[in-house]
Amino acid sequence: MVLKPKTVDPGWARRWTRQSIDLFRRSPALALVNMGIFFGVNAFVPQPLELNVPATIFLLGGLFSGLRAADRDSGNVWAAAWAYFRETVRDLAHLSRDVFLWMLVFSLSLAIFFAMFHIATEGLTQDPSASTVRLYDALPFWLRQGVYQGGNMDILGIFLPGSIPLVYLTMLTGNQWLLHYHTGYRAAALNVRFTYTVTIAGMILCALSVPLLPRMPSFPLGLVLMFLYAPAFWWFGTWGYLWCREMFEGDQENARTTQKRAVVVPAVSVR
Repeated sequence: MVLKPKTVDPGWARRWTRQSIDLFRRSPALALVNMGIFFGVNAFVPQPLELNVPATIFLLGGLFSGLRAADRDSGNVWAAAWAYFRETVRDLAHLSRDVFLWMLVFSLSLAIFFAMFHIATEGLTQDPSASTVRLYDALPFWLRQGVYQGGNMDILGIFLPGSIPLVYLTMLTGNQWLLHYHTGYRAAALNVRFTYTVTIAGMILCALSVPLLPRMPSFPLGLVLMFLYAPAFWWFGTWGYLWCREMFEGDQENARTTQKRAVVVPAVSVR
């Protein structure tokens, strides 16, 4: 098993598109459940004080467990997905703790900086009008929260360079978050075209789309954004899985489909 990042072969976009469709077809219900969990967690579970970090890590871990199951044991995908997740949940919990503490300290430092910046530039920045704020506040709380947290989860878990290899390597070899994050950044640097056309572009699009709802309050717009963020999490998360699988494990193709294992119940004689 090679854990040193490398440049993936040309044609990755077409290859991963074909393989992603194949993995979806093997278990569409599991893919839809992953999207539904993403939607529900971001719409109805508050994530203050950087609690989006453990939420993102566990959702990404669940996604990778389902993809690994559809890839390696498609005939028993639900049981295999649970088994993969159960084997790695302790490492995911340790990773969540470590990254959460680091992000908490970092975000507090940023909060102090931006508070001072806001005081220094008071009156220079343009805030939304009072009518726009009232329209935004009139939207359902779950929609406002879902758009904000869903877009940020896509940025943090999918499009931030280094995030996907960090979770993938943690599930593969255990929690060494600084080493794995450094490896993920090296991987992003080695695969520049993927980094710019997918991760950086996706991060910019999400960063631009999240503020749309407060600026243009609309229930249909909020639903559209939510229903874009959830499939984007699955689709580009699947690309990330295929990227890491090819880069670290050398597997360029999905494994062959497997048959469902029947459970044989021994007969009991009744006398």
